[in-house]
Amino acid sequence: MTPRARWGGAVALMLASSAALAEDAGTPKAASPLVDATTVVADLVVDLRYATEDNFLKRKVYPDSARCLLLPESAQRLKKAADALRAKGYRLKVYDCYRPRAVQWEMWKIMPVPGYVANPRTGSNHNRGGAVDLTLTTLDGQEVEMPTPFDTFSPSAHHGYAGGTEASRKHREILREAMEGVGFKRNRMEWWHYDLPDAKTRPVLDVPFPPP
Repeated sequence: MTPRARWGGAVALMLASSAALAEDAGTPKAASPLVDATTVVADLVVDLRYATEDNFLKRKVYPDSARCLLLPESAQRLKKAADALRAKGYRLKVYDCYRPRAVQWEMWKIMPVPGYVANPRTGSNHNRGGAVDLTLTTLDGQEVEMPTPFDTFSPSAHHGYAGGTEASRKHREILREAMEGVGFKRNRMEWWHYDLPDAKTRPVLDVPFPPP
């Protein structure tokens, strides 16, 4: 059995166990297998910042094999948003998708501030495959101006921020309209973060990324 096949079996086992626990707890919905978002959104630009040192942790916490994994519902909504944006001359670029719970603990040690980093005891929607951090690019993959860089923990990253350039606010609104238009919910403190509406009904996962 290949490493990737073994990983797939581990994911299935973890998801089945999580689903059983969720059912026992009376959770409305069980988890679905996570999918690689690039298989659903063909032109998705992937820049997983936690697989690099270019993040607020200042260190790499994802392996090189990390992918943008999402619940199927999240991936399908993302596709609809990407389709709408493509017609306007934009593509979507993802910074973070599914995040193992173990990484959530590392983030909490550095930034234990609810609203910016979810408490790993209850879990982040990223840990459920129900959240995505993203921005816009041009059709040729160049990032457009936004009010702040990714993971800027300040009021300038809030959706209500009226400062910055007109272009940055315009791009933030274009992204918001596309994501909310397909049913995602924005995080008011982070212009890049969007959640599946019922993400909190899904089990928190700690499945590692597949091997190379």
